[in-house]
Formats: sequence, structure tokens, C-alpha cells
Amino acid sequence: MRDILQGLAEGRFVPGQRLAEPDLMARCGLGRSTVREGLGRLAASGIVEQAPHRGAQIRLLTRRAAGDVLRVTEPLLGLAARQAAEAVEAGADPAPLLAAMAEYDTAQDARARARYYRALTVLGGNAELDRLLPMLQVHLIRAQLRHCRPPGAGARAEIVAAVAAGDPDAAEAAARSHVRRLIAFLPEAPDSAFAQG
Repeated sequence: MRDILQGLAEGRFVPGQRLAEPDLMARCGLGRSTVREGLGRLAASGIVEQAPHRGAQIRLLTRRAAGDVLRVTEPLLGLAARQAAEAVEAGADPAPLLAAMAEYDTAQDARARARYYRALTVLGGNAELDRLLPMLQVHLIRAQLRHCRPPGAGARAEIVAAVAAGDPDAAEAAARSHVRRLIAFLPEAPDSAFAQG
């Protein structure tokens, strides 16, 4: 089901899109039980919604739910940046994070994004953040706002520069500020980007 997550990041799948089992079976070359198991896992992680007699569809967040996800993300991302900067301050090498950022800047895909955030949490040494951050549905928000151009250009560079300088306060502030700008942008995004309700 990695294909669905990758497709969501690339725009091949969109929030609200129905996921027909026969199509997924053909696309992925998998059997029905494997596809159902994968959809079940995606439903458990909040990416997919399954309804009896309606099948599965990629979850489309309401404006409120998107804000809630980002409000949870803000302190976690801030903590990840702070701990990574503290590690650098204590002598850790930020090179893997710098390399992951450079790859993300050029590739702009879901795998590169995941490697960037993983490099941040690994540098900080917090296994719980490494487990929790990917579980947040930020990728759904990113997909829903794909055509809206939300703010944030340069935020990643600002976060990484503070981490690489070993400045925990600046790293946390940059990460939190980035998420706050996204939260502030949500009311400006078009209604069509969100589920109603």
C-alpha cells in the first residue's frame, strides 16, 4: 500500500478518491486478501476511510481536522528540531540531515520527505518522535492543499540551519513557526480543498 502513499504525494491519488479493490489488485499485482489487508492498515492509520457497501476512499479532512492535525504536529516537530540541535550542540554530526534536506529539495517526493523527517528524529535520538511523526496525517493536508501554494518556502532551510548550528531555541522556534504559518493559512484555503462538516 506504499503505492497509495507515494501516489498521494505525487498527485496520482487525491483525498476523497474512491479506492476500488479490483483496480488496486490490477495496479499492484496483488490478491484481494492482500489488498483488503493493506486497506485495513491504511484505515487504522487514518489515511483511508472504509464504509460498508461503499468501499474505501482516501480520507478528506475537514478544515477543522486539518487544523487539529497541525496543532498536534507543531509541538512534536518543534521538539524534534530542538533535540536534533541539542545533539549537534553535544557533538553529533548533522551531515545526514543536510544530505536528506538536499535530496528532499531536489526530489520533492514522499520518500525523500520521509527520509528528511527521519533524519531529523534520528539525529535527535528520540525513538518516540520517530514513531509518532509519520503517523500524523500531514501528508493528507499537503495533498489537499497541493494547488493552493501554502506558505513555507524556506522553512526547511531555516530549521536545518538552526539544527546544524546547534541552536536548540532557534531550531524549535523555526519548526513551530513553520507549522503556525500553515495553521494561519487554513482559513484562506478554498472550501473545495476540504471535506464539509
